[in-house]
Amino acid sequence: MKKILILFCGGTLAMKRDNRGNLSPYYESKDLIKRVPHLSEIAAIDIENIVNIDSSNFQPEIWTEIAIKIADNISKYEGFIIIHGTDTMAYTASALSFALLNLGKPVVLTGGQKPMDDIGTDGINNLINAVLVINYGIPDIYIVFGTKILKGNRATKISESSLDAFDSVMRLPLGEIALEPKLFIKEKKTRSQKLKLKPKFEPDIVIFDLFPGFRPKYLDEIIESQCKGVILKSFGSGNIPDNFISLIGRANQKDLPVVIISQCYKGSTQMQLYEVGQNALNVGAIPGRDMTLEAASTKLMWGLANYKAVNKIRKLFNTNIAGEVTISN
Repeated sequence: MKKILILFCGGTLAMKRDNRGNLSPYYESKDLIKRVPHLSEIAAIDIENIVNIDSSNFQPEIWTEIAIKIADNISKYEGFIIIHGTDTMAYTASALSFALLNLGKPVVLTGGQKPMDDIGTDGINNLINAVLVINYGIPDIYIVFGTKILKGNRATKISESSLDAFDSVMRLPLGEIALEPKLFIKEKKTRSQKLKLKPKFEPDIVIFDLFPGFRPKYLDEIIESQCKGVILKSFGSGNIPDNFISLIGRANQKDLPVVIISQCYKGSTQMQLYEVGQNALNVGAIPGRDMTLEAASTKLMWGLANYKAVNKIRKLFNTNIAGEVTISN
């Protein structure tokens, strides 16, 4: 049996309803293991507590702690599972893909839409399936949830209530779960390079959804603040209103990267298609291509912590670091 370390971070699976019906953190990691005795039949499990919180309260410092914990134990275990709330699970998966470069072991994030006290809780099956995916031995960062096995930095939460809470709309799933998990990957990846740990993130970024009537003065205020980076969720293929173009140029001159991603659920920035997109490119906007918001935001935070200068951030976003983006010429 493979030796697996579970890093417990709380989430709905470990919650309980109070007398008002509100869910809040309750159970600890030891309670979870008692509820899933089958785990010991398929793997040798150790478990460590990281935090026990609603994942809405996750902060970049916790990503750093998780990444360091995995790096410190990389030679002791054949895989890692992170028990995590669903709301920010895709952010954590994306962040870890940058913090743990050349990862040679599988890391699986999972959790539940229902607490383990609830009849028909989904989290127990998700946890068992996470172990079975690790048993394949194929290095990557996965989200295993419901019937899907997804690449972590290509996943996004699509439903607050479905037991298939996540999807990967710009890349096909890595596998599926029917009677048991099935990975579509046929061969093990090999890692010739040593794990490179870069666990720091710069959280001082802002994200704007553009909409008709959005006042440029608010972006102007951000440029003059202590903000280190901006993501604009644009119209269509990366289209930016004319009254924002000069502000993007000024941000670029102040070494403040402005990354453009599409608001479309199935969308990629192809900013050269329209004049309004090309104008933004001309003054220094950085296309995010087909990255999810989770991947783009964590990549920007990671890049700012490690590379800082806008030209280096631009080069970073023109590079596929961990399978998070499709680069096409």
